[in-house]
Amino acid sequence: MKNICGWICLLCLCFLSLQAQAGRKKVLEYPGFVWANTSEIEFKRMILTEEQTQVDAVMYGKPGTPLVISSQAMLKGANGAVARLREADKISIDGVTEPEVIGEDGRLEVTLSFAPLQSDVHEVDFVEPEMGWNIFGIQLSRKEPYIYVPNFLTSDTSMDSNELPEPGLSEGKAVVNGYILGYDSKMALLGELVYEDGLFPQPWTLPVKIRQDGSFHLETELYQPVLTSLKLGEASLSLFLVPDEELTVYIHLPRLSMSCSHLLGRHYEKKEKAWFDGAAETINRELSVGNKSALEAYQAVEKDLMERPEIAGKLKADSEKVKPVCERLLAASSLTSDDVKILRTLEFPEIRTYVETVAQALQLNAARVVSTKEAVVASLDTQVAGADILPRIIAPHKGRAILIDFWATWCGPCRKSMQVMLPLKKTLASKDIVYIYLTGPSSPESIWKAALSKMTGVHYRLTDAQWKYLCSSYGVTGIPAYLIISHDGKLQARYVGFPGVDVLQEDLLRAVEE
Repeated sequence: MKNICGWICLLCLCFLSLQAQAGRKKVLEYPGFVWANTSEIEFKRMILTEEQTQVDAVMYGKPGTPLVISSQAMLKGANGAVARLREADKISIDGVTEPEVIGEDGRLEVTLSFAPLQSDVHEVDFVEPEMGWNIFGIQLSRKEPYIYVPNFLTSDTSMDSNELPEPGLSEGKAVVNGYILGYDSKMALLGELVYEDGLFPQPWTLPVKIRQDGSFHLETELYQPVLTSLKLGEASLSLFLVPDEELTVYIHLPRLSMSCSHLLGRHYEKKEKAWFDGAAETINRELSVGNKSALEAYQAVEKDLMERPEIAGKLKADSEKVKPVCERLLAASSLTSDDVKILRTLEFPEIRTYVETVAQALQLNAARVVSTKEAVVASLDTQVAGADILPRIIAPHKGRAILIDFWATWCGPCRKSMQVMLPLKKTLASKDIVYIYLTGPSSPESIWKAALSKMTGVHYRLTDAQWKYLCSSYGVTGIPAYLIISHDGKLQARYVGFPGVDVLQEDLLRAVEE
């Protein structure tokens, strides 16, 4: 009887042990994630046990591409836990063994084995430092990452307008204010707005600066409403923009990211991944869930308008005239006198104004690039006065940090501080910073121009009224004096007297990044 009881106890212990082992095994199919900076690797399955963290992944690329992964690859938990790569199947670690290659279908399934993760880790980041691959916020406890979405986005009835924008030509600046829900500064997310305007020979690609809090602001000139693509790494969101109109967009980053992935795209393509307010919100809202009915309705009305006999012929003629001008403009960053004459013959002033505005922007940007290597003399209309002076000076450099230096040719401390600044400018050469130097009539023009040979940057010689207004408005009671303007156009710091290289460097880095 005792033997029978002993065997029963032993069987119970074995059963409980097997149950415990089964309980420690967690299988996650198609785990969700917040954002990835690569489309070359995606996680299909994760198996978590006490012995290892197994990742069944799919590699994507051109057929025949050899598959290699760094031995430094790891899974990083939010609590600081790190699970390093141990073994890999069908992919070579550090190229020590002969790697397999991507198949003819552009994909290959591989298996990675990492150290086990602690049971209290609910999400991890995948990091492969050699290839630069990052997948942020891979979920271990839920299908979709939790992102706080403000109530007004899902309950605000003011966002239910069905009004479509007026079709036709209308030159002006389209403005987008964006908020990326789920963004973390560690992602180092780079944004771009890409679109074609039908006149210039190549698509426009505008960089989008993402602030620390996930917000961004962008402006672009248009001559008619246009469909654009906002690219956030491997994720992409269609935006329909309207000239002279403003659009606000709130982006659910995980849903957008997963809607653009190979493995999860079909599941998330119809889910709500962005909320809109402002210009063409109906079109934009439908596009975000894969619906094009509002866009097609707009395009049908636009086509009917543009194909009317009194418009179509003139529009075609203008297009044929202006396309060669646009091609030359891209190559030279400025309009020739013949190009200006051609623009004056166009039937549609919207096209002429648009090309002239683009030409001015290209010319200013070319001057800015030159200013990093040599002095560029800029002019400010003498009629510009009062509160318009500083905005007019900084307008060409919107989106960049700006250091404004008040100085004079006769000022010894000014010249000395400029020399001290030279190493700083070299240190920050890779940063998007513009150096603007302002002086007034007390600097004789001939001496001023002669002094510029060693002063890289953009230089203005203001009228007496302009100089006095700026000094009075910004508390410049002596020189040298400095204003630091952040990339979003806000005054960040002011100094009378040279504050020191370290202080200016800190301010400029903050002006670039925040």
